[in-house]
Amino acid sequence: MQRETQVKEALKRMKMLNIFKPTIKEFEKEGKVSKSINGGLYWLDDEDIKRVKEFEEKFDALVYNVIECNTEFGKLQNFLYVSKNEEEWEFDIQDIKDGIVFSYVCNLDIPEYSEFGSIGIRNFGGGLVRVG
Repeated sequence: MQRETQVKEALKRMKMLNIFKPTIKEFEKEGKVSKSINGGLYWLDDEDIKRVKEFEEKFDALVYNVIECNTEFGKLQNFLYVSKNEEEWEFDIQDIKDGIVFSYVCNLDIPEYSEFGSIGIRNFGGGLVRVG
C-alpha cells in the first residue's frame, strides 16, 4: 500500500511541476523515471537506474525525477522523491509551490559529498532545471 500511495503523491508533484505530460504517463504506466538535463528529458540509463534503486531501497523512497547538472562541486544528480513519511508531504507540496524541492543530491564525481537538501528548481520546456 505504501508504494501505491507514494506513486499517487509523485504523480501529483509531477503535475504541479508541469513535467511533460507523456513523461508523467510513462511514469504512471511503466514506473519509468526520467532525468532532466538542461530542461531536456531523457530516460535513465542502466547506471542511473542502479543508483536510483539503491537510494529507494535504502530510504524506502520513490524517485520520480532526476535533475542532472554540472557544478563546481562535480556532476550532480538531484533525486526528486516522495519519502515514506506522509506527515512531511504537505510541507513538500508548499515548497514545490515556492519553487523548492527537498532532494537527495548524488555527487557522481565526489560521492562523499552526496547529501540531502533543498534545491531551487524551475520548469524549462517540460523538463526541470536546478537554479539554486
